[in-house]
Amino acid sequence: MKRRLTLLNFYGLSNGTTNLFVGQLSHTFLKDFSFQQYSRRKTFWTLLNLYRSKPLSGQEIELKFDQGTVHTKTDSTGAFWCTAAGGETPWILDRIVHAEKDVVLLENLYERTTNYLGADTVVVSDIDDTLLHSHIKNRLHQFRTLMFTAMEKRRKVIDMHDLINRLEEKGAVPFYLSNSEQNLYPLIFRFLTHNDFPEGPLFLKQWRTVRDFLIRNKVATRDAHKLGTLENLMRLFPDKKYILVGDNTQRDLSIYLKTAEKFPDHVKHVVIRKVHEKPDDSELVGNARKRLDALNIQLHYAGTFTEALSIEV
Repeated sequence: MKRRLTLLNFYGLSNGTTNLFVGQLSHTFLKDFSFQQYSRRKTFWTLLNLYRSKPLSGQEIELKFDQGTVHTKTDSTGAFWCTAAGGETPWILDRIVHAEKDVVLLENLYERTTNYLGADTVVVSDIDDTLLHSHIKNRLHQFRTLMFTAMEKRRKVIDMHDLINRLEEKGAVPFYLSNSEQNLYPLIFRFLTHNDFPEGPLFLKQWRTVRDFLIRNKVATRDAHKLGTLENLMRLFPDKKYILVGDNTQRDLSIYLKTAEKFPDHVKHVVIRKVHEKPDDSELVGNARKRLDALNIQLHYAGTFTEALSIEV
């Protein structure tokens, strides 16, 4: 079986004058990315083959839209992040060309139409253990859940699901920012859709191999993806206000605190789900609350978030 160069992830955003295009290109044997009604065996082999797929590293590509062509280059992991002058009319992706050959575009896995960001408020939410029970603190449980659990059986965090939907109903637009790798985009996209989370761009970490997944990365590396993406978004959409949502299994509070102190006029709320008790929670949260209060930014830190939580959008 021959690998096909495939666009596995794509999203287009516009602020009215500039378009942002992000995506992931990889050579893969796979043709079925539905993750629907998969057995444990098929779930495992599909994910394994996603980790075995080969990213298109450091290559020139052409994004051909109905309103023009954008030339860009993938990074070492096959991802691209590029901008182009835009207007009020949405751009629609028609083709992607590499070495004079068309890339395979997938149906029902991403939109090809550029989305105009007209809302005043953006909700940027983590996924693992914020919206999806991932068991990050138990690596064996995490691995078993990831590799062997059918998409329909993966458990959403109900109160956080309801919170994101309430904020969306109030007029906020959701963005999803996760340290999960690009390989998992098809699965995560299906999970969010299946569980009726509001639509929004999915910003995932760089492509990984099986070996990468089994080796814990350094903290600085983990932080860099979220910090860099948040900074890029706030510079591209400086007129928006942001609600940052995460949990206490990793370093979301620290990352969001650094972002808030760098962009104090952009962040309105920080919402952290307490998944478990941590020895240094009291000191960490107390210090963060004091520093955020000084910036007039509200910190919401709790085990559950019910309808009683009122967050201004």
